[in-house]
Amino acid sequence: MRPLDLFKFALKALRERKLRAVLTIIGIVIGPATIVALVGATQGFSSASSARFQNLGATTIYVSPVGRGFSLTTSTVQEIQGLPDVAYAVPYQEASGQITQGGDTVNIEIYALDLSQLSHIFPTLTLGQGSVPGDDDVVGAAIGHSIAYPDIADATNITVGQVISTSGVRSSQFISFTGGGGFSAPGTSSSSASTSRSFVVRGIFDSFGQGLLFNPDDSIFIQQSAGQAVLHTSTYNGVVVVASSASTVTTVSNELTATFGDDIRATSVTSLTSTIQSITQGVSTLLEAVAGTSVIVAFVGIMTTMLTSVLERTTEIGVLKSLGASSRSIMLAFITEASVTGLIGGLVGAGAGAALSYLIISLLSGSLRLGGAGFGGGAAAASRAGAAGFAGGGLASAATSASSTLTITPVITPELLVIAVLIATAVGTLGGILPAWRASRLTPVEALHRS
Repeated sequence: MRPLDLFKFALKALRERKLRAVLTIIGIVIGPATIVALVGATQGFSSASSARFQNLGATTIYVSPVGRGFSLTTSTVQEIQGLPDVAYAVPYQEASGQITQGGDTVNIEIYALDLSQLSHIFPTLTLGQGSVPGDDDVVGAAIGHSIAYPDIADATNITVGQVISTSGVRSSQFISFTGGGGFSAPGTSSSSASTSRSFVVRGIFDSFGQGLLFNPDDSIFIQQSAGQAVLHTSTYNGVVVVASSASTVTTVSNELTATFGDDIRATSVTSLTSTIQSITQGVSTLLEAVAGTSVIVAFVGIMTTMLTSVLERTTEIGVLKSLGASSRSIMLAFITEASVTGLIGGLVGAGAGAALSYLIISLLSGSLRLGGAGFGGGAAAASRAGAAGFAGGGLASAATSASSTLTITPVITPELLVIAVLIATAVGTLGGILPAWRASRLTPVEALHRS
C-alpha cells in the first residue's frame, strides 16, 4: 500500500469508530497538554523573576544588620567603601507611612539616601518629570510613578510642585535572630512613634515595574539630610554595595562576611537569581516527571484501543489478505492509524497546553503578590518573609503594606510545542506496534474463521 493509501485507511478507521477515536485522542491529549502547560508556566515564572532581579543590576549586593547591638553607621559605610573591588556603598534609611488617594489609604515606603547615587541602585529607573531634590533640600521628594498616577477611583494625579502629606510615618529598624549562621526566625520591627510629614514633589519617576524585594513605583525618595530630620536617627537600615564588576561580586560578598562576620548579611542579586533558577529547574523537572506519567497512561490506552480494533476487524484483515495484501502492508496500515491518532492528540494537546499555561498563571496571579515595600524591607508584606532576613526589613501584615504583582508570561517556544507533538506521535506509534504485529500475523483463513 502507498503512503497515501495508508493515511486514507487510518482516517477511514477513525471515522468509522468516532467515539472510540475521540476518547483515545483525549487520553493522548493529556500528556502533551500537561507538559506544555507546566513547563511553559514554570519557565515563565523563572524568566519573570530573574528579569526583575536583573533590574537591580548584576553587581548589586544588599547589606543589612542581622544581630543585636550592631548598627550600620557612617564609619561602617566608610569601612565598606574602602574594601577592594567596591565601587559604591550607598547607605539608606527607611520609613513606612500612608497617603490618602481618592478616599483610600495607600501604604508607601519612604527612603532617605544620597539621591545622586540612586542610579547605582536602580540602573533602569529614570526621571520622567522635574528633578531630584538637592543635597540641602529637606522638604523635597521624588515620587514613584504609581504614587503620582494612582489607579484608584476618584484619585487625582500628582504633579511636580504639589505638596503631598504622609501619615503614620514610622522608622523601621530590623532585628534578626539567627542561629548557626543562618536566618531562623522572622525579625521584629521596632519603630519610633508615628508622625505626619509633608513633602514638596520635585520630581516624578517613570514606571519601573514590580520587583521582588522592592517597588520604587510605590515609594517616596528624599535626601539623606531630610531622612535624618524625619527619622531622628543617624544609623542606617542597610547599605547597597555595588561591586566594580560582575566577576568580583562573589569576592566582595566574601570580603564583607570576613570583615563583619555575623553582624551583617550580604546578599547579591546574582546569587538570588541563581537560586531562583535552580529552584525553578528542580520544580520543572518534578512537573515533567508528573507529566510523563500521563504519557505512560496514554501509551497503555492507545495499545488497548488498537488491540480491541484488531479483534473487531479480523474479517476486514482476512478480506484484505485474501485480495493479496501482504503482512507488511497490514502492519503498516495499523501503525499508521495509531500514529495519526497520536499526531492528532499531540496537536490538540500542544494547543490546549499553551492555553492552559495562561490559565494557570491567571489562577496563581492572586497568590503571587509580592511586598511592594522597598529593598530595605521595613513594613514589608508577609509574602516577602523569605527576603526579610537579608533585605533588612521586618514583617508586617499584608493588609497594611504595599504590594505588587509579578507579571508572568508563559514561555511557549516552538521547540516545546514540537517536542510535545513528537512525544504524542511516538507514543501512538509505539502503542500501535504490538497490535499491528498481531494483525499482520493473522492468516486469511484464521481471520475469516475468527469472524
